[in-house]
Amino acid sequence: MPTIHERVRTSHRDDYYLEILSTSDNGNWVLSLPSSLRAHQSELEQLLGKVFSGTTSLENLALAQQMSLNWCASKCRQSGMSLDDCLADG
Repeated sequence: MPTIHERVRTSHRDDYYLEILSTSDNGNWVLSLPSSLRAHQSELEQLLGKVFSGTTSLENLALAQQMSLNWCASKCRQSGMSLDDCLADG
């Protein structure tokens, strides 16, 4: 079974998984969800807040990006969409 990263690699935008969660100039995390998931953004924000307790350091960024991608994949499945279709809706 391919990993989520391998499945995303097959999409049109190989680096989109990195864009889901990025950092702003002042170091805060910024979510950029596909339009099909934006209505659920507060759920992901709460989850990230619980796990990282407000710490938005670069040390945690890769883990938070993977966690955000996993969350997106789960939400896409719940909506009956493939991950590629869901992320292409960005």
